[in-house]
Amino acid sequence: MPISALLSPQPDADKENAGPAPSKSLKRKSLDDHAVAPGPGHSALSLDDIDLDGAPMDKNCDQVRRKINNLLDSGAMTKTAFAREIGVSAKSLSGFLGVHGPYNGSGFAAYGNAWEWFKKREMLGIPLPVGKKQKITATASTAIAAPAGVTASVTAPGTTTAAAAAPKTKPTPTSPVPDISSITLPGEETDSVPVFDSCDEIRRKINLHLKKDGVTQAQFCRDVYAQLKGPSKPGKCFQSVQLQRFRGMKGSNHGAKSALYYGAYVFFEKIRIKEGKPKTKHRLEMEQLWGARGADREYDASRGYWTLDVRGAGSRRGGGGGRGMYAYF
Repeated sequence: MPISALLSPQPDADKENAGPAPSKSLKRKSLDDHAVAPGPGHSALSLDDIDLDGAPMDKNCDQVRRKINNLLDSGAMTKTAFAREIGVSAKSLSGFLGVHGPYNGSGFAAYGNAWEWFKKREMLGIPLPVGKKQKITATASTAIAAPAGVTASVTAPGTTTAAAAAPKTKPTPTSPVPDISSITLPGEETDSVPVFDSCDEIRRKINLHLKKDGVTQAQFCRDVYAQLKGPSKPGKCFQSVQLQRFRGMKGSNHGAKSALYYGAYVFFEKIRIKEGKPKTKHRLEMEQLWGARGADREYDASRGYWTLDVRGAGSRRGGGGGRGMYAYF
């Protein structure tokens, strides 16, 4: 009996009306060995022995995307290699990874194929490929500190030091980013959260955030993209080149029109609230300067502008004293 029948048994009548199972012929064999050591009285199993047709998909789109992104960020596989591994085009995989939401992206073949790829390995206990970054972290975590008061020393062969005799404890994995999924800011659904950090302050926060262990530019771009809900949300996730361009700017409002600037502010504000940290001096000064509406995100210092004196005295480039009408270009 296929494993899918055990996971989700169906009445005989449903089986008769279900039609033929979809073909899996386009899917290539995995890079893994597939072989699983047989238990007593059982023959060896492989990934190809598992039939998941009809099995309920127990992971939504966001959860599958998170698994894929973790695998890609580890450096174990490239996006192209993973697309080939699950039998879809690189375009289908990129399209699936470029959207956000628990049900957004379910129409991509990459969703079902990736879920099946991870599910089969989970069922058979096959570990995922380990990338260079994960190997370094695992090596560092094996170091065990000696108890207080014990001095490390060289011992003769056959003897045991106190540090060596200390029981090994499994390190507890911690995420460098707290879970902010339960926090919603006023105006978030329409991308109108008032911003109280200058562009330079956001750049400073980004630089500090990227120095944390386990934080990558790719994951940060995805975290920021996830904060956009309304008309400001681009059609696809931010790319590292966009992040680098914003980080390379200088000026309190240089980059203010960028959706990345707004999304990063929302992201860091949620982290501040989650961690219970007080507002900074800069934040309080910005609130006093801009009021409840927040900083102006319509004017970007990278653009020039003309001002027209309301008395009709003429126009001049740049800013000046007095009242005027502004036209940006």
